[in-house]
Amino acid sequence: MKPGRRLLVAAVALSALALAWPAGAFGTSSPSEQAQQLLQRTRQAAASHDFSGTATVTWRDGSTVRSAQVQVTDADGSVEARVGDDVVYDSGDHTYVKDGSRWTSIAVDPSADGEVPGVGAHWKLTTRTGPQVAGRSTTEVVATRRDGAVAQRVAVDDDTGLLLKREVLARDGTVERSMTFTALDLGATTTKVTAPDGLRAERSSTITTVPDGYVAPATLGAAVLVSRSKQPDGVLLWYSDGLFSTSVFEQRGTLDSSGLPAGGTDTVVRGTSMRQWSEPSGTVLVWERDGVVFTCVSDAPTDVIDAAVTSLSAPERSALERVADFVLGPFGWN
Repeated sequence: MKPGRRLLVAAVALSALALAWPAGAFGTSSPSEQAQQLLQRTRQAAASHDFSGTATVTWRDGSTVRSAQVQVTDADGSVEARVGDDVVYDSGDHTYVKDGSRWTSIAVDPSADGEVPGVGAHWKLTTRTGPQVAGRSTTEVVATRRDGAVAQRVAVDDDTGLLLKREVLARDGTVERSMTFTALDLGATTTKVTAPDGLRAERSSTITTVPDGYVAPATLGAAVLVSRSKQPDGVLLWYSDGLFSTSVFEQRGTLDSSGLPAGGTDTVVRGTSMRQWSEPSGTVLVWERDGVVFTCVSDAPTDVIDAAVTSLSAPERSALERVADFVLGPFGWN
């Protein structure tokens, strides 16, 4: 992951914001079912409305709270999101990133070949009157853990169904990251949203099994494996628990720490040493195991990520093994 792309990963998520919420769509369904239906509809977002607006994205990086302003334009289902001089263009089928002056393409994962779990399978959902966001009244959908601790709050516009605010919370109630629209202009936009010229989109292909040497657990914590795809330089797995998602990118080779982005902290998750970054879109973890480099990106709270990574990590090497690595490494015997 390049340093200049990190803010923009969050901006891509803003492409799933607009959604028609038809009157009477819920009928006589239960409050939990109503909440699930509302969340499902918000994920179809950009295909339903044109709009432009400004969103504030905040995230907690250790003890520091960081923020960024994102300018978002949605026209005919294509979305442009800007953070300063950086830009994301997303049309669903193609995603392009402009990091300063250079455009690059991001391979878009194929459609899911597995079933995404229902939100209610692992989370308790409730609805209540939400806050005013960008001057608009909302309904708030609250997702709680089994012990009652809130994991996520989202505010949905009562008139249009637009998702106007999202907060992801740690088990102790701390807001780990959030997105809030501060201004929103509905209807046709005068800004034309177009893909960059002369750039070939990267492609990925669905696979039913991963090649030898890679791993693809059926579950990561409560999340289930929804899709596997072959990328230009590795394998991408996508997991979901119905509310949060986790992407795992695997590449064969040795982790070159000097090539990692600036910042980040060293951490140990279930006995495995990793490098961790806190980003506006979620948590990024990078580590190596058995000749494969793993990059894990998740929008879930920290406790949920820790539980998920257990299936992919391995116990830390012993002190004796590390000494042997140091002594024998130059000779290529380890």
